[in-house]
Amino acid sequence: MYQMMLETTSKDFDLGNLLQDLPTQIEKLQEARKLVLTDAVLLGEVPSPTFNEEDRIRLTVDRFRENGMEDPEIDEQGNASAVLPGSEGRSSILVMAHADSVFDATTQHVLNVGPDSITGPGIADNAIGLATVVALPKLLKILGITLKDDLILLANTKSLGRGNLEGARYFLDTKQRPISAGICVEGASQGRLSYAGLGTLRGEIRLEVPSNYDWNRFGSSGAVGHLTRIINQLLEIPLPKEPKTKMVLGGLTCGSTYNKTPHSGCLRFEITSEADEVIAELQQKVNDLCEQCSLENGTTVKLEVVATRPNCGIPFTHPLVKATRSIMDEIGITPQVIPSTGDLNVLIEAGYAGVTLGLTHAENIGEENETIQLAPLQAGIAQLVTLLQAIDKGICES
Repeated sequence: MYQMMLETTSKDFDLGNLLQDLPTQIEKLQEARKLVLTDAVLLGEVPSPTFNEEDRIRLTVDRFRENGMEDPEIDEQGNASAVLPGSEGRSSILVMAHADSVFDATTQHVLNVGPDSITGPGIADNAIGLATVVALPKLLKILGITLKDDLILLANTKSLGRGNLEGARYFLDTKQRPISAGICVEGASQGRLSYAGLGTLRGEIRLEVPSNYDWNRFGSSGAVGHLTRIINQLLEIPLPKEPKTKMVLGGLTCGSTYNKTPHSGCLRFEITSEADEVIAELQQKVNDLCEQCSLENGTTVKLEVVATRPNCGIPFTHPLVKATRSIMDEIGITPQVIPSTGDLNVLIEAGYAGVTLGLTHAENIGEENETIQLAPLQAGIAQLVTLLQAIDKGICES
């Protein structure tokens, strides 16, 4: 199913003491979560659209310093990173959260903090995740936890949409430290357990009606009509049930008024599949459809691929997955296995074991009234901290 699958050992790891400490950790985090919420509001009220994350990244570096990290860095792709030295430092654990958001600078970035929730654009995806990563040094100190391995904290840029995971990819390609495993932190939803990356292709079909277009030819129409035909043809493409495959038509931009025929338009779509060869076949079909529309209708129709991900993953039986499930079970969190199309893909592609975790429950994700619930947050942070300890104790070592 997932073509790139990392090998694993079959050894089991006793989490007994770590699991026993969870109730105490959750109790301590009830008060300590204020640190995370403060950073979440500070970071979340700074616009950070993909390719324009600079202001939030600069603030992230300031928060790293404020939370006790020495010499945080900003690399050539704009990623912010910092290292918390371990007592031995033989290896490193990477904890990362993407710093970009789907909301641009024209959106009013005001977060409303209530007694039980926080509402505002990007709070779940991914201000609360980034804030948790930024606050980890202080949280570990409050919990009395010292890691043997170094802890690398990363706020990666260019993750979403056209960013195509460039920030995380650059960081892993140029890293200077050995990494034993990685954890990707998302605000939502609690219970998320991603250990495999789903093959993905994101594309845009761009249509132009030329200035010398023959409006008397058979089938002539403006950009709206032509794109409508393309949409109907896309919906008729058969998709296999196995391997699981999906096509989503995610956005249509065409025209701006009531009484003028538009001459251009753009259709955005995403194909996901458990088989890379299926994605390749569907890409060819979409490209053929674009060429057919161009020739038959006298228009210019081009397919632009803006992002791709190969299938990849670690096995369900990997010690990292087993440990995550055990921790969730002890806390009372029901695991929801969700294939990743985000930062985890790059981590596993680079050859590292990793999982993605969600911190709390959220509503209206992707809308300006995006909302996170506060009550589950300490349990969500506790699962992250305990998994960090498990990795530090060697669950991913051969």
